[in-house]
Amino acid sequence: VALVGANGAGKTTTIKTISGLLRPAAGSVLLGDQRLDRSTPATMVELGVIQVPEGRRLFPQMTVRDNLLLGGYAPAARNQRPQRMNEVFDIFPMLRDRQGQIAGTLSGGEQQMVAIGRGLMAGPKILMLDEVNAGLNASEIDGALRLIRQIAERGVTILVIEHLMKVVLSLAERVLVLHHGQLIAEGSAAEIVRDKRRALRRTPALSFHEV
Repeated sequence: VALVGANGAGKTTTIKTISGLLRPAAGSVLLGDQRLDRSTPATMVELGVIQVPEGRRLFPQMTVRDNLLLGGYAPAARNQRPQRMNEVFDIFPMLRDRQGQIAGTLSGGEQQMVAIGRGLMAGPKILMLDEVNAGLNASEIDGALRLIRQIAERGVTILVIEHLMKVVLSLAERVLVLHHGQLIAEGSAAEIVRDKRRALRRTPALSFHEV
């Protein structure tokens, strides 16, 4: 699922609410039949609701391996760390070779791999990716999208937060468009493209070019 909208639309606020960092003023957050909006962020992680934050937020003076291990810090994930580390390396083979490298010396695209890999170490049921393409060049964005598809094919539900429509329309099965905190459009990628003129009247800052 892709949640899209211009800057300030409420995308990050939405996933912070899902993560338990913010409390909703109304409504509820559900995982299946379980209500989550009264839970702490630590409980969310234990339940498999994992956020990869905008800007990667790595520990730059620590190694790649240590950054990944922190993703499996929660009690429920600790026994699975060796297995999940191998799974992360299967998805990101480059990280296996660079696991002893200081994370801050990696390129932007490589650091994004570490950030996503750290999220996978927690064993997510839902992986929320907040602007993972920010700061990446065109080649790195294409690589990131391929990796996201690969993760989804392993059965992980993914919520992608973006403001560039062209980045996510070829990826998402379902697209939600936010404008100042209001849901103004939703549907398949094809439906959103067909309805883009109406969406642009409401949210002219959205980047529909090249769609």
